[in-house]
Amino acid sequence: MTDSSIRREMEAGATSFADVQNRLGVARQCGSCEHLARAIVNEFSKPDPRYFYNAAPDESMAAVA
Repeated sequence: MTDSSIRREMEAGATSFADVQNRLGVARQCGSCEHLARAIVNEFSKPDPRYFYNAAPDESMAAVA
C-alpha cells in the first residue's frame, strides 16, 4: 500500500476511509497503514479553497466596519 494508491482511489471517487479500505484492503491485517490512510482521506475531505470567495459583508455589518 502506498500513499499514491490511496490518493488515486480518493481521486477516483472514494469518499471515506471505509471506501479506501474496501477498495484497497487498507488496514485489514496489521493496521500499520491506517494512520496514513486516514490522514490522506482527511486531506481530501477538507473543502477546496478554490471554490470559496469573499462575499461582500451584509449591511448589518456596516456599523462594525
